[in-house]
Amino acid sequence: MKNLLLLVSLFIFQFSLAQEIVPKLDRSSIKIGEPIQYTVKVDYKEGDKIIFPSITDSLNHHIEVLDHKLDTVNTDGKSEIVQHLELTGYDAGKFTIPSLSIQKNGQYFKTKQLEIDIQDIAVDTTKNAIFPIKPVMEEEYTMHDYWNKYWIYGVVALVLFLLAIVLIVLFIRGKSKFSNKNAYKTPYDEAKASLKTLDAKKYLKRGEQKEYYTQLSFIVRRYLGRVYHFSALEILSDDLVKFVALKPDILPEDVQKFKQFLFDADLVKFAKQQFDDSTNEAHRKWVDEFVEHVKPLEIPENEDLKTDQVTGEKYKQFNNN
Repeated sequence: MKNLLLLVSLFIFQFSLAQEIVPKLDRSSIKIGEPIQYTVKVDYKEGDKIIFPSITDSLNHHIEVLDHKLDTVNTDGKSEIVQHLELTGYDAGKFTIPSLSIQKNGQYFKTKQLEIDIQDIAVDTTKNAIFPIKPVMEEEYTMHDYWNKYWIYGVVALVLFLLAIVLIVLFIRGKSKFSNKNAYKTPYDEAKASLKTLDAKKYLKRGEQKEYYTQLSFIVRRYLGRVYHFSALEILSDDLVKFVALKPDILPEDVQKFKQFLFDADLVKFAKQQFDDSTNEAHRKWVDEFVEHVKPLEIPENEDLKTDQVTGEKYKQFNNN
């Protein structure tokens, strides 16, 4: 008897809960693609915990979900949570809207399955002419369309073009510089031309003594290096003076002036020393004289000769490179 009462009570409880979850369609028949409203109402009171299923873009293979939302409705003291689904289908036929599983206070309940009739749309060919399928039409591109599609290629081409111009300019300058360098027959010719170019730049008139003495000392060092075949540009000033002092064809007074010139040039380059006009003119005049003193004699056609047959002076062999 007790078991019978328990079963009856359980049946009544389940039936009452089922009455709380009511699915409904606004109509049961639609055309293909036409929307239909589907609602599920669940009674609730304060403290109830209700969880609806997660809705995707379709309920099954034939029923599509266009939109879904949850509302809370209070009418006549009764509270309900309403699940709104906007559904449609794109296949003709009768299809079943599946049950939805809803959790209420830890208990799972399923809604009743509903049937929907999706009707095909009849086409009256007597009133509406059927035309053949049109071929794919090519869309005309504007300059803006081409820019949006190919701008990266344009930028790359521009960069490569500018790079090519820079390389060509550098090549022409380098070739011109190399040609000018080889145009000098002797170290003497190169030194005299370099001094002339230095004077034309008028560094001293602009007060740029550092640049002036840097280039002037470079000219003297390169001249000595080419005449005596050593790396004069890489030797310290004191070592360079000692090297020059060993050369028998360089006068002792030139050695002393050379030492003073290098010392003063280093003061200007590294200690920011500034000399007056008379000192600058004296150094410039001495460089001219020094170049003349060290100038190699012209080698006669007979390259086997080592000394001048008239003066007895030894020829200096030099490298034009």
